[in-house]
Amino acid sequence: MGMLNEDMPTSSMPGEAALRALPESLLVAVSGGVDSMALLHALVQVGRKPVVLHFDHGWRAESGADAAWVRKMAGDLDLKYVGGKMRASSRHKEAEARTARYAFFSRVARKLAIPHLVLAHHADDQVETFLLQLLRGSGAAGRGMDAVSTREGLILHRPWLGVWRKEILAYARRRKLSWREDKTNRDMRHRRNLIRQRVLPYLRKQISPQVAENLWRAGEIARAESEWLDTLCAETALQPELSVRTLRASPLAQQRRTILRWLQGRGIRNLSFTDVEAVRGLVENTAPAKINLSAGKYARRRAGLIFVE
Repeated sequence: MGMLNEDMPTSSMPGEAALRALPESLLVAVSGGVDSMALLHALVQVGRKPVVLHFDHGWRAESGADAAWVRKMAGDLDLKYVGGKMRASSRHKEAEARTARYAFFSRVARKLAIPHLVLAHHADDQVETFLLQLLRGSGAAGRGMDAVSTREGLILHRPWLGVWRKEILAYARRRKLSWREDKTNRDMRHRRNLIRQRVLPYLRKQISPQVAENLWRAGEIARAESEWLDTLCAETALQPELSVRTLRASPLAQQRRTILRWLQGRGIRNLSFTDVEAVRGLVENTAPAKINLSAGKYARRRAGLIFVE
């Protein structure tokens, strides 16, 4: 395993400023792959001593060896290690695995009273996420991941969203770091792998060699504008009911975002553009006075107000 050279300058460290701006007490998610290994060593290099978290999904025969390897690596760096594992050994869907992983992170954060978790997502991940959001469709379209967000009591930090994987790989090689290769990263049954290995290379060849950079910039613009819209809609979205008159007087984009955030605040999840437009039909009187939603709920218009039942 490559070890840190304390005499080596940090000027070539990816995203150094963002790393130095992180809180002192941190958790870091380490799979053992090159991205998380480089992140861990970079955090140590800037003076942090994060708690190393590793979650074993039990998908591969070598996953137990990966966990043992990450544990040893944490010990070599004199860092605390906490491991977790899926309860069942059978293969789970990606969404189920993600839920279990974050539940583990959240439990550890509460136990150690350290809410800040650092993740190794980088610019390539951001492009894939943004493209998947656009293709899959969502109520707020695509915006990618946020540099700082919250989930289940965790404060998630992604300091490398502006750093490309080739920069991380170059850093890891310069530092002579070791890492574990995950064979599932080549499994085309995972949509993200399909985007990474088939869709983006095709787009680079057929559309532009800079297609990833262009998508990254589009995501940056969309996210900033999305944050601005959320600010405009924040007060209205907190109301127990929506005023038809107030919504009708708002620009179209503000109507849609207000309805989206208001519905989410009422516990309605996995909203699509169609769902938002259906409720907006109540504003324009182009829909019946009752719209079916998920989880056995529905939106209704009565006396100039829209509410959820």
